[in-house]
Parts: sequence; C-alpha cells; structure tokens
Amino acid sequence: MMYSLLKKLFLIIFICYVEYILAPGLIKLNIVLPLTFLAYSFYMYRSKNNIGPVEAFCTGLFIDLISNTFFGHNAVLFCFASYLINTYANAFKLFSYLQVCIFFGVSASAYVGFTQIIINLYNFSYLTLFVSTLFNILLCISIAILSVYFPSLTNRKI
Repeated sequence: MMYSLLKKLFLIIFICYVEYILAPGLIKLNIVLPLTFLAYSFYMYRSKNNIGPVEAFCTGLFIDLISNTFFGHNAVLFCFASYLINTYANAFKLFSYLQVCIFFGVSASAYVGFTQIIINLYNFSYLTLFVSTLFNILLCISIAILSVYFPSLTNRKI
C-alpha cells in the first residue's frame, strides 16, 4: 500500500517536472499540453478499480501544491474527470480507440480552456485553445497507435 502511494507520488512529481520543462517551448507555438491531467486521466481509465472523487481531489491538491497553480484548480478538474471516466467506463469498452482518443483530447482541451479562462481572463486566446485541441487529439491518437503496434508496452494493468 505504502509502496504504491510512493510510486504514484513519484510519478506525479516526474510528470509535473516534464510538463514544466516542455511548457515554455510549446507555449511559443500556442500549444498547452496538460501532461499531468492526461497522465492521471489515463491512469483512471486504465486502473482496475474505480478512482473515487476523494483520491482525485487529493491528487489534484497535491499537483496544485507542487506546480504552483491556483489552489483547488486541478483538484476540481480531476474530480470532474474522475466522474466522467467512472460514469462512462462501460461505454468506453464499446468505443473504438479513435473515439476514446478524441474524448481524452477534447477533455484535455476543456482543461486548457478552463485554465486559460482562469489565468488569462482578459487575454483569452482562441488560437491557443484550437491549436492545443488539435495537438492533444493527435497526441492521444499517436499514443493509441503505439499501443496497437507495441502492445507489450501498454498491456500492463495498473
């Protein structure tokens, strides 16, 4: 139990660090990549057990603390993501990889849009939202293609 918690915390810190490194270069291209949100959403999607709202909220608060964002921002969005993923968990089994990728790409763009509204209320950029949406959908599709062609990398249950 304690080992899995430390493993999750380490992975969250690592993914936040990677997002922190990539963000300045991508923002010059009008791309916002919510890597922590996508990674945690993927974790919720692939986990054997349903991730409850309390765990999602606490994880979001932890990410808020280490990423220096508004306190509660990630917590609320992670709770909403866990609600959507847990509600439609059985429907995802009926969808194709493309539909699931589009769902995660659009949810990442909703995360970007909500974040941009909070941070840049007077300087909201539809171009950033549009380019980020396309980039996130293409990223999710490319990850799905990797999982199809290299199943040994992604068939491990979390």
